[in-house]
This record gives sequence, C-alpha cells and structure tokens, in this order.
Amino acid sequence: MPTVSGVMQHVSQTPTCCQLWMKVLEGPVIAESADEENQDNQDVDLDTTAPEDWYYTSDHDGTLDVYKEEDVDDIPDHPSEARFTEQFIGLAAKILGAQNTLFESMEAVETAKKESMWAPFRTEGEWELARFLMKNIGQTKMDEFLKLNIVRDQIRTGVRESGVSFENARSFLKRVDKLRTGPAWTCEIIDVCGDIVSEDGRLKHEEVELWRHDPVECVRELMGNPAFRDVMSYVPERAYADANGETHIYDEMWTGNWWWDVQSKLPEGAVVAPVILSSDKTSLSQFSGDKKAWPVYLTIGNISKDVRRQVSAHATVLIGYLPVSKLDCFQKKSQSVAGYRLFHHSMALLLRPLANAGREGREMICADGYIRCVHPILAAYIADFPKQCLVACNKESQCPCCLVQSNKRGDLEDWESRCMADTKFDAEGLHADLPFTDIFACLTPDILHQLHKGIFHDHLVQWCTSIVGEKEIDTRFQAMTRYPALRHFKKGISSVSQWTSTEHKEMQRVFVGLLAGAVDDRILVVARSLLDFIYYAQLQRHTDTTLAAMEESLKTFHAHKHVLVELGVREDFNVPKIHSMQHYVTSIRALGSADGYNTEYPERLHIDYAKDGYRASNKRDYVEQMALWLQRQEAMYYKSDPARSAGVSDLPDSPVLQMSAVKAHYKVAKIPPHHQVSVNSIESDHQAFEFLPALEHFLVSQLGRKRVIRPIRSDQFDVYNYLYVTSGPSVIAGHSQSFQKIRASPKMAAHGRKAETPTRFDTVFMMDRERPCTLNHVHVGSPNPSHFQTTRPIWHFRSPPCICRVVHYPPASGPCNQPVCRHPLHSKPSL
Repeated sequence: MPTVSGVMQHVSQTPTCCQLWMKVLEGPVIAESADEENQDNQDVDLDTTAPEDWYYTSDHDGTLDVYKEEDVDDIPDHPSEARFTEQFIGLAAKILGAQNTLFESMEAVETAKKESMWAPFRTEGEWELARFLMKNIGQTKMDEFLKLNIVRDQIRTGVRESGVSFENARSFLKRVDKLRTGPAWTCEIIDVCGDIVSEDGRLKHEEVELWRHDPVECVRELMGNPAFRDVMSYVPERAYADANGETHIYDEMWTGNWWWDVQSKLPEGAVVAPVILSSDKTSLSQFSGDKKAWPVYLTIGNISKDVRRQVSAHATVLIGYLPVSKLDCFQKKSQSVAGYRLFHHSMALLLRPLANAGREGREMICADGYIRCVHPILAAYIADFPKQCLVACNKESQCPCCLVQSNKRGDLEDWESRCMADTKFDAEGLHADLPFTDIFACLTPDILHQLHKGIFHDHLVQWCTSIVGEKEIDTRFQAMTRYPALRHFKKGISSVSQWTSTEHKEMQRVFVGLLAGAVDDRILVVARSLLDFIYYAQLQRHTDTTLAAMEESLKTFHAHKHVLVELGVREDFNVPKIHSMQHYVTSIRALGSADGYNTEYPERLHIDYAKDGYRASNKRDYVEQMALWLQRQEAMYYKSDPARSAGVSDLPDSPVLQMSAVKAHYKVAKIPPHHQVSVNSIESDHQAFEFLPALEHFLVSQLGRKRVIRPIRSDQFDVYNYLYVTSGPSVIAGHSQSFQKIRASPKMAAHGRKAETPTRFDTVFMMDRERPCTLNHVHVGSPNPSHFQTTRPIWHFRSPPCICRVVHYPPASGPCNQPVCRHPLHSKPSL
C-alpha cells in the first residue's frame, strides 16, 4: 500500500488499522517530491524498510512507528508487545456501493412521517412504563396493574402527562406489535413415521414443530448493525509479534488460519461471514414437569469476541427451536436413534438457506454503511461432548474430531482427522451441502465442560482426594490465608453440592499450593502441568510461544501420569476429555483463542431466550408463545436503543481495534459508610499517621498551591472501606476492563448478630513512571465537600523501599515463570 488511495481501500475493510491510519493521514507527512507546492496533489509515499505487507501507525507527532499497545496508565497489566499485521493477498471486501443501514432507514421513515420518537406511545413516561411492563410483568399481572384506581383515573382524564393511553394488556400489546421486529418466525411441521403398528394396521405417526428464523437474514441483521461498526472486521489478517513474521498472534477469529484459507477460495471482493452456531437442550420446568427446549444460537466471527460474549450487546441471536419429543411412535430400543435422525433433519432444514448463500454470496449493507457481497459460511459449532458426538455422527466412545482408537485415547499420539467418508452421514445430515464446511473441524474446544468440570473437578481433584483424603483436603482449604479477590472455602469443598465455573476457577488458583507437602512431588508435577494447560487454554491472546508452552504442559502430564497408576488411583487414562486436550492448539490456530467459543456464554443465553419466555407463557403450546414473547422483546429492544437508530455504537472500545490510550480509573460507593470522621480517628483506626501531609500534597498536585485551602486537624472527612481500580485490558482478562477490589477497613466491633470484623488493609503493588515500583498499604477517604472545593476521593499510600521489581500479571493470571520480586522481602512493611 504505497499510496493514500491504497490505504483508504484498506481502512474501509479492516477496523484494526482504521483508527491508526486516520491519525497518519491527518498528521504531517512528507511526500517524495521536493516541490512543496505540488505535495498536496501527489500520493504520499509510505514506504519503509520493513516488508511491504506490514502496517504501520503514527505517533502523536505524526512520525511513523511500529504499532505497540498502550499500557494502561498507572496500572500496567502486561508488558507491551508489538503487533505486525500482514494483509490478505488479493482483493477482499470490495465495496459495491453505499446505503443507509436498516436502523438509519427506520429513523428516516419516522422523520418523514413526522411521528413522535416515542410512537406508538404518547410520551416518554408512557414508553418507560411500557418497557417495564413488557420486561417484568406477564399479561395477567399486567391487567391487574392497569385496573388499579390510580392508573385508571389517569386513563380517564387523558390530560395528565403521566397518564397512559392503554386500558388493558390487549391494547398495550397491540401497540407493541406495531413496532419493528427482526426476521419473522416460521413454523415447519415435521411428520415423523414410527415403527410401532397401531390398531388400524398402520405405522404410528407424530407431528413435531420446528420454529426457525432465516439464518441468512439473521446474518444480514448482524452485519448491518451500526452498533458493531467499530468492532467488526471484513477481511482476514495474519498478526505477528515480530517484524520478521516468525511469531504468530492468535486472538480474534480473523487472525486464524481458517478465514485466510476460505477467503482464498472465494471470488475476488467477497466477504466471509464466519457463522458460529451453538445449541444445547435445556430444562424449562423448575420443580416438576419435563418441559424442555432446544434453542439454536447464531453469531458471526466478524464481530470481536469480547462483544460477542456480552449478553447486553445482542451480538448472538436465536435462530430456532429444535423439536423436543419423546417419540412415542417408536419402540424404546429405537427411540434414541430416531431422535438423532430428527436432530439432523431439523438442523438441515434450519441451515438450508446457508447453502446457496455461502456458495453464491448475498449483497448486504454492512455496519459502516457500505454494500458488500457476503458469504455466510459455517465455521464453528459450540457444544458439549455428547452434542459434539451427535453432530459428528459417532459414538461417545470415539473422538468427534479424529480417528483415534477407543482404547488409545489416553496416549499422546497423532491421529488422522475425520472426514465425511468416515461417518454415516447421508443426504440429510447436518452438513446439508454447506459449502467450504468441514463439520469435524468446526467442533471447538469446550473449556467449561472439558477442562473446568472434566479435567480439573472430575479427575484431578478426585485423584488427589483419593490420595490425601477428603478430610485433609477440606482442612487445607479451610487453612488457606485470606487474600483480596481470593475465595476462602471456610467449610472446605466436600460439602459443596452444586459447582459452577466460578468455584472451579477459584479452586484452581490455590490447588497446587494446597497440595504442597501433602502429596509426592511427582503428583505435584501432574497437577501443575494440568493446571498450566487449563490456564494457557484460557488466554485471550495466543502466540506461537504460548501454544508451544501449552503443548509442553500436556507432554509433561503424559510423561508423569504413570505415578497415578503406580499408586492405584487409575488403571488407565482412556478418558475422552483427556484426549480432547490434543485438539486445542489446532483449533486455536484455525479459529482464534478458545475464549471466543466457550460454552459458558450459550448457557447464559438460555435464561433470556428460553427460560424467561417459558415463564411468561401459560405452559401450553409454550414454544409458540415463547417465540411471540421474544419477538416483542426484540421490538422493544430496537425501539429502546437510540444509539442504534442513530448509527452510533455504545459498546466499549476494544484496544485491539482502537489503540487510543486507556486511562485507568477507579470507583467507590455512592454513599460512604463513614461520615464526618475526625483526623484523630483516621490516624488511630486506619493508622494513617501521615494523612494530613499526604492530603495536602495530593490537593496541591491536582489544583495548584494557590487554589488549595490547607487542611487542618479540626476537619472531618467521609471515609470509604473499598476502592475498585481498573486493571485494563490484558492477554489474561481480555480486552474489556476489569475492576480489582482494594480494602481499607478498620476493625469493627461485634454488633448484634454480627461478629467482630478484623482489620483489613490490602497490600498494593504500584508501578510508577519514575520509580520502578512500590509496595503500599492503602487508606481510602474523601475530603468533606463543606471544607474543600473538590469531592474527588483520595487514598494514602506508604511506600517501604524493599521491592525492586514486580511482574505485570495479577495472581489470577495462571502460571508465571518470572519471580515476583528480584530481592526477598526481609521485613513486613510498617503501617
């Protein structure tokens, strides 16, 4: 891209460099020509000594430099790493025209009709009430609410602005049905012929319903949603951590090898829309009954994985409910096979529109307002192991991805990948003639069920418990030292009846240290290697280095696993979940980091897209009512988001897509727990003996000496117990910012039923621009607004000079080979 026109062609396709290149083009540049008068009319030469395929950014002074991620101010999360991006060879994402997005067209229609922005509701207050009723109250309770005298009086008057114009649930829902919705629902009746002969001599039949959206229209809506404008990519790219292109970076789906390979098979100018499907059967009945639903969700890999994981972003849509039936028209011995066939037939009907659209493409209005030819192609299928075997048409004793022998799954060997000829797929199989799709390569790793619940909880914890004993394990968990942001299992773990990924992650953080001294060193090596693999698998940005370390940890486990056989804990390791670990690296290289297709997110969607809809129904013909309820919820969502109508994204910035500096900030409670605390109490209870000098120094640094009123001992202050500080984006926590809780609470005496609370002053590692790092005890407070002009909370730090170096990774970041400090801590920091 040696010219400005070439640059503009690129930035219209890839958001990764868009923001950065705009800074280059807006800043001062130097043209090749020495004629200063003609420089404005010539293309600017952006040639450098690096290869032509590397992208460059500019510093604030307009000079070119290799892109480096900005460190979060005051709170660095990991060492900054260079990122070099190689462009796709060939023409991709060709712009065919420009047009208003769907949401912009809706806004234009409303403006032309001169309707109120709250139509079909009268006022903003009525609209807010409508949102509340639709989201929280069923039709029966809605009628009861609208019959209240205070509401009916307002309806009769019709003049008060606070009144409502609908008298009952029926009139209210008529207004909701006037709102714009997404793709329409379609119900297909599937006639299932059983193998049981009825009394009339005919085979029994059963009709089941398949409720579905057109998946192509769902992809069109996601591609054209202006809320995703800044977090969407249209072309593949290869990212590297070095200028020589030797160390790959894998994070987003467009950095994986799959997208690059498929792009090269499509016509020039095409856009790949990697379709990501997920499905899982879920129970709807709470205490009794057997009502179930089988929702199927769809999202696209063009959207950043950090946004896809946010439920509030609505980047994943429901495309259908698969039929759930006991199939009583079949004999019991054939019901399971008939259910498998019904699943594949239903999925073939559901995905049929993707076949032609993926092969020929469809013109779609993208989020940036440009028209492109989009090819929706199935890239990933998110499911747990039983559903993976169902999709792959193989028994659960076999691997859905490779041809490993059923008695060799515990060995670390390479096996040939599956292909369509190795299974009993027929013309109605799940592949359904989907172009460029290898259904076996689409099956992605499942961190939740395979690693957290399977490898760690069902295997590693049980192995160690059988060696050490349940009582000793509980005792060691109870004896763990309390630490901020670290869960303390005060009753042990044997009494926990229901586990979630949260409990698993908390246990993993302390498990190796907990086993120290209780088991043989060889067992510690096994435990550490498995936990290393689990932590590496959760990294949200991988490189060739991390993937090599991931493979090495798996090799370490297999090299030392024999100790469990020697101790009689296991007879063999022929376990499907242990074998599945071999496919993680291959999948990450193809589709990006594994956090982009974890099953935790689809399970969370069951609440919004299945369970809430079922609760709003009358429990009869509930699937139809759920579809209607979701359609109305969708209509309210479109109407309630003005940012979407205006084409402005309200999503948080992603550092990978927008490399502006991220400012660290903090949060405190809205109401401080301690009001008007004297200086003497702060010094005695919080042991902040230098509070007044520190406060004066802080105010002078913020406001200047001339504008500051010097604090005195008679002043009183509001004091906070907690401070939440942003940790910023990292390869561990991802692109979204997370908050770390810092406690500074004095001892609280016993009061009523509440026991005495001990003193808690957390230790904080600070990174300073001038001084490498400091170790601090935190005391949080806020100046009294009645005395000072500023109400910004402050905190007081004391810094002993005993720490020389601190790593960037938080304790939850998993294995780390760097020492915490270069010199040992010889004495406890004084307060």
